[in-house]
Amino acid sequence: MGRWCTSGGWQQDDSGLARKRTGPLERGGHFAQNRQGLSVPAVAALVAVVAGVLAAGPGWLRAAAPDAKAADLAADSASPSIGPPPAPDGQTPVDVALKEETFEVARQLVKDFPNDAGATGVMGTVLYAYNRTAEAIVWWKKCIEADPGRAAAYCGMATIAREKSDYPKAVELWRKAQEIDPNLPGMYARCAEALVEMGKPEEAIAEVEKEMKFSPNDRENHLLLGCACLQLKDYDKAVAHYEKARQIKPDDSRPYHGLATACARLGQVDKAREYTEQFKRHRAAEDKVLLEVRNGKADRDWATRVLVLARGDAGDVCASHGRLEKAEEHWRRAAALDPRDTICRRRLVELYMSTGRDRQALTFSEQLRAIDPKNATYHLNTGALCTRLEMFDAAEEAVRQSIELAPEHAVGYRYLARILLARDQKIPEAQTLARKLVKLEPTARNYALLGEACDRAGDLPGALAAMQRAVALEPGDEGFKAVYQRLQQRK
Repeated sequence: MGRWCTSGGWQQDDSGLARKRTGPLERGGHFAQNRQGLSVPAVAALVAVVAGVLAAGPGWLRAAAPDAKAADLAADSASPSIGPPPAPDGQTPVDVALKEETFEVARQLVKDFPNDAGATGVMGTVLYAYNRTAEAIVWWKKCIEADPGRAAAYCGMATIAREKSDYPKAVELWRKAQEIDPNLPGMYARCAEALVEMGKPEEAIAEVEKEMKFSPNDRENHLLLGCACLQLKDYDKAVAHYEKARQIKPDDSRPYHGLATACARLGQVDKAREYTEQFKRHRAAEDKVLLEVRNGKADRDWATRVLVLARGDAGDVCASHGRLEKAEEHWRRAAALDPRDTICRRRLVELYMSTGRDRQALTFSEQLRAIDPKNATYHLNTGALCTRLEMFDAAEEAVRQSIELAPEHAVGYRYLARILLARDQKIPEAQTLARKLVKLEPTARNYALLGEACDRAGDLPGALAAMQRAVALEPGDEGFKAVYQRLQQRK
């Protein structure tokens, strides 16, 4: 049976349907967490707002406005409480209800799975989201006690250490997370931020260089490098990095502040003044957004986002314990709350495909196509579902879109060729697709498909040549040998 194909890579099972790479999503016959109950994306999202960097960045990046004159420029422990936080003045009943639902999700999860690292991690994330950092640390420590390999728990505690200006502790915790999972994106950059605050620009640059393997065009990386170069008094390099950050996002105030500072140090007074004015203009726009957040206008969006993260991670925890009905409930609620969430929709598609509920799977697969129409995987898996439901026209259309978006991947050609052969339509095109397939992926199975297409097109020499190649690649396959012998008898 075809399995869900994720962005981790393309693989196929014997039916030719796309399936995901083998990884942490399956364990013991059940869907397991790959967000680990305390996801790095979740922590990153929560850090971005709670730490005060919504459109602004951490303190050293969100600097005070430069002086108008360019010349001036040159110069505790807590008990693990799990109740919801008190509602600030001005919150609507809906805002309060969303928060209460979030805490109820976390509370029920740790009640059902008290010794599960993912469950305690979710509680820590929720508490951190609502600025209850001391309690969050207690639960993240419980998470690590249950499973010392939970890198995201160290990330959360590192973030809190940074917020408290305990930069050495933050660096220690981030490096511990890196030891556990060296492929965590974002953590090298966060470590670099703390190193800049400690006045260690060389170490910071080394961390950012590691980060750039994951995201070479991320403006945050260039901002960090610009700041480190300023500390090293390498002003030309600082200008280059700040300029790159400005090009990536021209309405971010931070590159202009760095450019003004670097240009002033280089004696470029006119440029420094120009960048100072641009900094002030963009900073004013950011302050307006930040004021709206502080006035509670964005509170509902924030409460919704935290609930979506909690529901998604709670679903992963439940699924890892075989509680698939409860997992489905969590994922469906998250999908209903966030019309653009893809993680929970992918979970639901995989769940429904694995349990034979193809029509329900198709509903969410089509939603994924609408959310991210440039994702070839979503089109391919929609084609697989439509084929299983005998919706062949829709299947063909979806797989053709997949090929258009990912012409270098063999699986789309294989699947479309099989659709056409199964429908006994457009056989010459199926033959062309199979020839393209074996160029991309010259396996015995693909040559066997080419042999079938050639045979159906009346090209016996082509069929013989293809099957001869299949047998040569897998001489132990009796099925390939039998087909080749039958074709020889027809010569």
